Amino acid sequence: MDVSLTSEINPGIYPITVSLINSEESIAASVTATLEIIPASLPSQELIHTQWFHGDCLADYYHVPVFSEEHFTILEHFISLYAKRGMNMILTPIFTPPLDTARGGERTTIQLVDITEENGTYRFDFTRLRRWVSICKASGIRYFEMAHLFTQWGAESAPKILITINGEEIKRFGWHTPALGDYTHFLNQFLPALKMELKLLDILDDTWFHISDEPKPSNFDSYAAARESVMEHLKGFKIIDALSDYSFYESGLVERPACATDHIEPFLHHSVPHLWCYYCTAQCVDVANRFMAMPSERNRIYGIQVYKFGMEGILHWGFNFYNSEYSLEHINPYLVTDSGGSFPSGDAFLVYPGADKYPEESIRLMVLYEAIQDHRSLKLLEQYIGREAVIDLLEEDLSEPITFQTYPKSASYLISVRNKINRMLKQFI
Repeated sequence: MDVSLTSEINPGIYPITVSLINSEESIAASVTATLEIIPASLPSQELIHTQWFHGDCLADYYHVPVFSEEHFTILEHFISLYAKRGMNMILTPIFTPPLDTARGGERTTIQLVDITEENGTYRFDFTRLRRWVSICKASGIRYFEMAHLFTQWGAESAPKILITINGEEIKRFGWHTPALGDYTHFLNQFLPALKMELKLLDILDDTWFHISDEPKPSNFDSYAAARESVMEHLKGFKIIDALSDYSFYESGLVERPACATDHIEPFLHHSVPHLWCYYCTAQCVDVANRFMAMPSERNRIYGIQVYKFGMEGILHWGFNFYNSEYSLEHINPYLVTDSGGSFPSGDAFLVYPGADKYPEESIRLMVLYEAIQDHRSLKLLEQYIGREAVIDLLEEDLSEPITFQTYPKSASYLISVRNKINRMLKQFI
């Protein structure tokens, strides 16, 4: 597709021609429309947005060694697009993230920190972490979330961590290691060293930590014990975990919950501060999501919803997850879109691994990016008319208020409301 403008891009109204070029390099079809450029710039993105980035999946798909020069080049390509499309926080594999891994199993090691041990004393080499942070900063990433400190499904074990002892690299920690004990001794040395390094990298204040993903009430004791074992080092830091049961938050164990959108009402009812939200596999009825089977309207409405309810951030588990469930095998996302029949198609990834080792964007990614731009435009309008008036504008033609489960499901609404925003902004500029 070739797009040509009849004039320079300056504020004003211009005709724009979109042409479809066929294999013979001639125009197969074209259409001319009117493009209006408003003399305004969107404000910097306030919404924190992370889609969990899986660098190991890129090494697996392209068959390159983890953290080889070729792998770092691929990482740069994907992280650059990641930031370009509105993700400003990135999951950072200080050690292999204990996510989507079968109990007793493991996924490809991707550990930024080299570690050696001698007589119970650990030494840490942060060279690769420095390179990772440099790549991310150059791409525009501001926030860094450290890999979860404990395993999924209850925080009962340590994540997989490779350590060199007497010249031999071994799997020192993993499913075989209880969350408390030897691993606590390790963390008591690792976390202070990590914090010192993050300070040197000038990202300490923008670093977030995780304890364990999606704890349930049945995991209360194990999660509480794991959290307590590290709080001496993480006091005053931002800690966020995905959870869906309000009683778990009410216990005081998670200060910044990321709640599933179909379980968020109790959190909203209690005006939980610093609230995040997420959706994934289970959020398949009523609420917004980005599955391939869903119309794009259910994807784009998300930006309006998170604006109305004042979310601090949004989270999703799969920017580029190219494994089956539990990481039992690798998949080709061009051929297998549902992680081997485990998840709805499109849940696990927003980009495809292109043959040129650059990411190929999905329609779903582009629509989600438009949702983030909607959010930014609403924040800009809020500067002129106030938050309540913005929400009134969003709902003035609706029969019922917008919630996470009730919202307009037509493209015409989304186009109309964005036009309203733009027209109102023109009055103030």
